[in-house]
Amino acid sequence: MSVSTATPLRETPRRAIRRTRRGDEKSEQIRSIATELFLRHGYEGVSVDEIVRVVGGSKTNVYNHFGNKEGLFVAIVKGLCDDLLASFVTIDVSKLSVEDGLRSLGSALLGILLQEKHLAFQRLIIAESGRFPALGRAWFESGQETARSIIARFVEQQQRAGRLRRSDPHQSATLFHDMISFDLLQRAMVGDRPNDDEVRQRIEAAIEVFLHGFDRTGAPIPSPSDAPRSGRRNYGSGVAQTRC
Repeated sequence: MSVSTATPLRETPRRAIRRTRRGDEKSEQIRSIATELFLRHGYEGVSVDEIVRVVGGSKTNVYNHFGNKEGLFVAIVKGLCDDLLASFVTIDVSKLSVEDGLRSLGSALLGILLQEKHLAFQRLIIAESGRFPALGRAWFESGQETARSIIARFVEQQQRAGRLRRSDPHQSATLFHDMISFDLLQRAMVGDRPNDDEVRQRIEAAIEVFLHGFDRTGAPIPSPSDAPRSGRRNYGSGVAQTRC
């Protein structure tokens, strides 16, 4: 039985080149075109020759700017993490109430996670993390952990203001992050994209659980049946019916 070995993520040596505006534009053009190709066809499905055929020029441009195909792929993953979370990193909820802040963070985050570009990106990382495990870890830290840290910062602010009881802010943020994102993201990954009503319903339910849990003094937890879903589950019959 053959045992596959993972490829360690490493910085690819590149030939030192003088930075010019034209060179920067070429580098960005290569990265942009290669991003679309990798997202569409995966790492193995794209060759440097194909990238050059679309971009124009020669393979020397790729090698000079990125070292090789792996170096280009690493640059793309890091760039996508930054690009996708750019708007979330700068969101300001410091003056909002607990409910409104969580609602704003949840809506912004799911707006990013459920867009087609992110879904394709996550599929790509899952497919290639066995080959590049360090790259998968970098994606996790730059993506999910960054989002959780932003939520945790808001939670900690609310704790200091006395609006939330003391707890580990990061753990609390992780629970909220996963409540709103896990199920909806998994569905979207396999082509069952949740509609806007379902997204809003999930955020409201997560806020209620986050603030009040399931004790008897809390408000009723919003039911998924309140959001229209065709062909999903029929809770009225008492039997869960799922489509696989």
